[in-house]
Amino acid sequence: MKSMYARATAGVLCAAMLAGCGGDDNGNLTLLVTVNGLAKPGLVLKNGDQTVSVPVGSNQVYFPNLIAEDSTINIEIVTQPTAAVCTVDEASGRNVSANYYTALRPQVYCVTNSYKLGGTVTGLTQDQLVLAMGNVTATIRPETGNSFVFPTNVFDGANYGVTVLQQPEGLTCTVDNPTGTMPSGDKLNLAVSCVPRAS
Repeated sequence: MKSMYARATAGVLCAAMLAGCGGDDNGNLTLLVTVNGLAKPGLVLKNGDQTVSVPVGSNQVYFPNLIAEDSTINIEIVTQPTAAVCTVDEASGRNVSANYYTALRPQVYCVTNSYKLGGTVTGLTQDQLVLAMGNVTATIRPETGNSFVFPTNVFDGANYGVTVLQQPEGLTCTVDNPTGTMPSGDKLNLAVSCVPRAS
């Protein structure tokens, strides 16, 4: 009997010591963060004294240690991804009391930086030249000048391709180096040249 009592007392003492020292018994909730729109590397999140790196292509990430019920969830961005900006949803990820429901709800939203794509046209004497980048178009007329910018920005690191959708009357226009990868900044040096169409 004495031996059973001693073992039970030792078990309670061990559990109390673990809880007091912040061991593995300091929580029972998994903290899951849903990450939206991440396309660039480098994102690091923090909650309390825990950090976690988010791989590109992941839309969910778990923090490594369990958290205690009624502790405060306070997700922070430690490191922003390359060429992108992420924000924590205030309602679900900042100063929230942890429970089984709220520990699975934090949301982070990421937006990759985007930039203008455009250039100049030479030899355009007739209406009208229409350039296309996917389903986005830019119309250039002689009276509006020789420069153009597509109305939709291109994401950093994305591939682009520019084609001539509509040739001006009597002219043939071509785009020099029509494909490429978007740099970290505006690219406004595309060159389009137009020459009289052979009869």
